[in-house]
Amino acid sequence: MILHRVFLWGLSFLVCLSCVVLTTGTEAAPLRVALLLEDPEPANPQAAALRQGLELARERFGVETRVIAVPPFEDQTAAFRKAASSSDLVLLADARLHEVLRDNAADFRKVRFGCIDTGVRAPNIMSVTFADEQAAFLAGVAAALSARSGLLSDGRPGEAVGWLSGESTPMDESMFAAYREGVRLIFPEMRVIRRVTGSFVDAAAAVGQADGLMDEGATVIAVAARRVDAAAVERVTARGGYVVDESPHPLRPERTLTSIVRRLDLAVFDIVAAAAEGRFQGGRIVTRTLEDGGVALVSLKEFARRSGVVLPPRVFSRLEELRRELASGGIRLQSRRVPTLCDCY
Repeated sequence: MILHRVFLWGLSFLVCLSCVVLTTGTEAAPLRVALLLEDPEPANPQAAALRQGLELARERFGVETRVIAVPPFEDQTAAFRKAASSSDLVLLADARLHEVLRDNAADFRKVRFGCIDTGVRAPNIMSVTFADEQAAFLAGVAAALSARSGLLSDGRPGEAVGWLSGESTPMDESMFAAYREGVRLIFPEMRVIRRVTGSFVDAAAAVGQADGLMDEGATVIAVAARRVDAAAVERVTARGGYVVDESPHPLRPERTLTSIVRRLDLAVFDIVAAAAEGRFQGGRIVTRTLEDGGVALVSLKEFARRSGVVLPPRVFSRLEELRRELASGGIRLQSRRVPTLCDCY
């Protein structure tokens, strides 16, 4: 009897020990996160911001991350499906990839997706988009006031401002329309000239279109050409012009009037955090604004400090008035980006 009890106690101990070993050996694997980019090169400011958000999330949550290049000339659907088959969360932020997501997400119901820069309503997709037209509107106001002051062109009041796009996308259409509206609110007669290179990677085309804008009299040019921003900025500034860019770290600070900043890094971090902490909300579309810091316009006071140009006080006071009106809803801007590609429920 005693030997029997000893045997049972020993058996129980071994069973418990094996449970401990089994539990320790089956700890949850890290969340596998893939970021798909059409143009992952560091020279692309959008890609740089998305990567920064991914790296921040990796450090904070210990997730396993990959950046996958999915250029437009490849089979993007096949690349998307391959990434989804080996990931827990897939993030996308390019217009063509948004359409691939819309058409294929339902085949991967256990995979979560982060849609950045537009919205797709589906049970396994969480979207973050931006009211970047608000910042673009204020940039147009800043460009008009600064150009007309004459302080940027040897005392001669500027008669035109420009906008240089890489491609015509819903986001770009929305931002340009708001930029033009900001200019015309201040000076209805001021010309707003737009040029499109047709590519986000053709530096020669960007330089040529920048020359065209300068030749037409634009003294301030907003540059939204992504990877070839640097080539366009170099040409504009070399010819004595000033730029509005989309980077918090301008290439030519002394010639960058202001920057339209979309916090793409925060969008990536927020979606990964939601997935890592068990609060991912499929079907939700979050719009980040000036008020919550998701979009921003870098202060003209930074430009004045860097360049030594003393802008009239009314430039700063008018911008602040309009910023408050935007925040309060007194000014409502139409977003021309596609608000949702699909209500896929």
